[in-house]
Amino acid sequence: MDFRIGIKISLFLVVLLSALTAVAQENVTTLGIQIKPIITSKFFGTGEITTSSEDLSVTNKPNLGVTMGMVIRRGLNKNWSFETGINLVQRNYTLTFDHPILEEKQELDFRFIGYEIPLQGMIYVRLGDQLYMNASGGVSIDLYPTDVQSQVSSRRDTLRFDFFQRTFKNSWVQVALLANYGFEYRTKEDGYFYFGASFHRPFADIAQTAVQFDINTNPTRINYALSGSYLTLDFRYFFHEDPDRKRMLKNKK
Repeated sequence: MDFRIGIKISLFLVVLLSALTAVAQENVTTLGIQIKPIITSKFFGTGEITTSSEDLSVTNKPNLGVTMGMVIRRGLNKNWSFETGINLVQRNYTLTFDHPILEEKQELDFRFIGYEIPLQGMIYVRLGDQLYMNASGGVSIDLYPTDVQSQVSSRRDTLRFDFFQRTFKNSWVQVALLANYGFEYRTKEDGYFYFGASFHRPFADIAQTAVQFDINTNPTRINYALSGSYLTLDFRYFFHEDPDRKRMLKNKK
């Protein structure tokens, strides 16, 4: 999906919900935890890519990954809340090597670790006594601490095959677009339960992957960019707010 389309979708959701009656928790700070499985989608530009050089073809397939961490939500007014936090992100990939000399395709798995600090505004629409719909948009500060490399080897008669990948981060800090949509069920005693989906799109490629295939130390190399875009299903739990805190805010009003 084109980057501009992602921005338009985020703006459309925010404008749509702004036109409806929204309910946020003014001056209330809520702490939560989340886990977000990463899924692949060709429509959103997060599917597999194939590159080739000479007789070698390499397919990079994103696998099920995960992002998890904590969320801090602050009610700004009756319509808007602000969310931040910190998340660990693990992107998982499988490289598939295809070459005429190989009897069957060879696979090499690797993962790329990062951390994210989201900064986004959220708006709510109340659907029932305890059910809310919300949308949010903003940016994420993405951190990439290390490069990664891995390899596998195999033999056939007098031939030795070596498969390598080296993934180098483009920068240790980058910025990404965030868009989110979901539903939240709020209880009086047991906290808030949230289910939704998010789209994360870096403003630039996050890394460069160098792939190498050696036949008896005779190398063939391929380089390609790692975009880092992903789509997630979001599961969140926000802890029950202290009743004393609620009474104090009510008395101040």
